[in-house]
Amino acid sequence: MKEKNFVSQKFRKYCIAKLSISLSNGGKIGVAMGHDYGLDWIDQDALYEKTKHVFESAINKKKEKKSNPPDPFTLVAQSIISESTLENVLHFEVERKINKTLSNSVGLWHQHILSLAPGWVDLGSNGGGIDLKMEPGFTDSRFGKPLVAEVKNRFNTIKASDEKEVWDTLDLAAKTHGAIAYIFQIVPKTSERYDRPWKVSGRPEKENIRCCDGATAYDIVFQRDNALHDLYEVFPLIMDDILDGGISVSNDLAERIYSESIPK
Repeated sequence: MKEKNFVSQKFRKYCIAKLSISLSNGGKIGVAMGHDYGLDWIDQDALYEKTKHVFESAINKKKEKKSNPPDPFTLVAQSIISESTLENVLHFEVERKINKTLSNSVGLWHQHILSLAPGWVDLGSNGGGIDLKMEPGFTDSRFGKPLVAEVKNRFNTIKASDEKEVWDTLDLAAKTHGAIAYIFQIVPKTSERYDRPWKVSGRPEKENIRCCDGATAYDIVFQRDNALHDLYEVFPLIMDDILDGGISVSNDLAERIYSESIPK
């Protein structure tokens, strides 16, 4: 069976939304201003701009930065142990470095995108260890208090030795703002939803110091079910706009990767 293209259906809707007939241009088809990815719950122009800013920066840094020389002993040992050609191992090493760079960029991207939700602000480098907070006057209906959050792309981004320091930062922020402090772990350890007090060795368990998976975080911030998955579905379209190239991603494989990593 032929694989479905990940963007085919979305791309069709996307093109219909973006193409317009311009009578002033002799009836020719032209691209309408603005971006429409079918997400009416987020500022889609800001979504495009923030995505462009994060990933163009990563691409430029990759081009400018001189690659560190490879470790020949490690590569040869890997080739022998994995029973793979040295050429394949070298290619894998290049891809691994790219993946690491992009993974760091994706964490920052989530922080910027979450700040597009009404009532939320991105604190940037001035947050004192906190990435996001609710604007004055906004509260979470479950707690009757505002939320502050630290965003991590993966559950294991923080070293175990550093967890106490991060917990202390969240505790201080909760006290300072009279808030509930979260650590958003976009990719959790297992593909399951959770929203619970964050357990850190050597620190007490508190209801106002919490952790949750990425899908739950997006639901909380945007007040919309499955917001993260909806965003994931159109992510290739946004990247296609930025790179100005005809992308093609396998629908079946993309969905399998998502379901194995992030809960729906």
